[in-house]
Amino acid sequence: MEYSAGSVKYLFWFMETKETVRLLQDHNIDEVHDIVLQDNVYQQKAENRIISEFGCIRRRIESVPEELMQILLTTDLNSAKLITLISAMASDRMLFELVYEVFREKLRLGEDEFKESDLNIFFGRKQDQDEKVAKWTEATVKKLKSTYTKFLLEAGILTIDDKKAKRIVKPYIEDELRAVLLKNDMRDYLYALTGEQ
Repeated sequence: MEYSAGSVKYLFWFMETKETVRLLQDHNIDEVHDIVLQDNVYQQKAENRIISEFGCIRRRIESVPEELMQILLTTDLNSAKLITLISAMASDRMLFELVYEVFREKLRLGEDEFKESDLNIFFGRKQDQDEKVAKWTEATVKKLKSTYTKFLLEAGILTIDDKKAKRIVKPYIEDELRAVLLKNDMRDYLYALTGEQ
């Protein structure tokens, strides 16, 4: 999977993802597309925005095993948000590598602050390693940093303390979620969130 800066225009879309998965219980993906559009399920003002959002959510859903999406509908809120994050990571190489290389490493080292400098070092390294990423503008990188940080906050694995510092929250991974990730060769996603290995 190539690096993409497409996430600059996307949000976490937890509720929208869950509703899309719920609709997929009774409809195929094309029918869900039509329902989302006709009923404005995502409550967007512009049709092109609905189409873009559906495309992103569809990519995320299709990037992970169906079994994982089934758990999304029945599990607790925290686990459902983690599954939404995992699906975003599975469809966005840069996000996956950020969580795996930075968040996971912080957990392993026992560090609890997620700093701007961590993001700067991570993106600087990626720009050194990949010529496509090297061509991204400063504005694009800044927006990606902001977008990804919001994802981690909404997923509940980062929090902001009273001094405005971003703090790492090690998530609790339900046994069922752990088992599905391991069974489907997604251990790197599990370890990215737990600091294991």
